[in-house]
Amino acid sequence: MSGQQHSRPRRSPVSVFPPAVRDWTRPAIVLAIRGSLAGYPDCSDERPAADAAHMEPLNPHFDLLGRLISATEMRQRVISNNIANVNTPNYQRIDVEFEQQLADELNGMTSDQAAPSIVLTKGLTARADGNNVDIDREIGQLNKNAMLQQTYIQLLGSELERMRLAIQGS
Repeated sequence: MSGQQHSRPRRSPVSVFPPAVRDWTRPAIVLAIRGSLAGYPDCSDERPAADAAHMEPLNPHFDLLGRLISATEMRQRVISNNIANVNTPNYQRIDVEFEQQLADELNGMTSDQAAPSIVLTKGLTARADGNNVDIDREIGQLNKNAMLQQTYIQLLGSELERMRLAIQGS
């Protein structure tokens, strides 16, 4: 190849829509779909048999472990964000608050259901560039969070196995 580069011809993106519809906006597509379904029952006026928000979970451990796993997933993203911004001037470390709220809920100190929330970390010393992220701390938090998540997932797997055995009668 004596200095010449061969370029492939550009292919247009593949579309699953017919040519007449390809340039429609999302709202136009939604309206067209609704129009094509006009006259068919959609059950929108039927009420569900039970309100899922007020139902007791089948196994309270499933709910608790699911919430803990969700919190560790959020914390994983937050820590990754902190690591990605370790050299960003004026970046302030963020963290996830959940465990104290959960402890308060489980001890009956609040009637609200605990939910993870992202907060700025107060009281850390900032470097000259205004950034207060310590990479060593973040790596330690990342490892701790990964171990917690793995533990929660294993516990959930054990609960599911117990339920499977109970259903099978073994």
